[in-house]
Amino acid sequence: MARTVQTRFKSALPGSGFDSSGSARQGKRRVVGQISVTSYTSVGESLTAADLGLSTIDYIAIRHNDQAGGKEGSEARFVEYNNSTSDFYIVQAGKPATAGSHTLQFEAFGDALDAPELT
Repeated sequence: MARTVQTRFKSALPGSGFDSSGSARQGKRRVVGQISVTSYTSVGESLTAADLGLSTIDYIAIRHNDQAGGKEGSEARFVEYNNSTSDFYIVQAGKPATAGSHTLQFEAFGDALDAPELT
């Protein structure tokens, strides 16, 4: 299991943020990028908020660059993210994807690591 996270786009989302206690908070961020997995195994791969430059992940969407796999593209590939364990899993034709390399795209929203608190 080896992966590289490359951020392609990072944007601050001013205003409309709250911390876990419900207090107003500046520092929401949108991050878009690519994950290169060079040796995937079916036990999943770790992807933490810090890997994306965030302190928390409010929302994340990950998709496989080659969504159609197998013979004649008959085996759909998709990626599932588990928030409680901070792992993602690549699924092909309803089963764990085979070992090998995969390129994924992600979009995530959350609290920036370097965000100031409102006072």
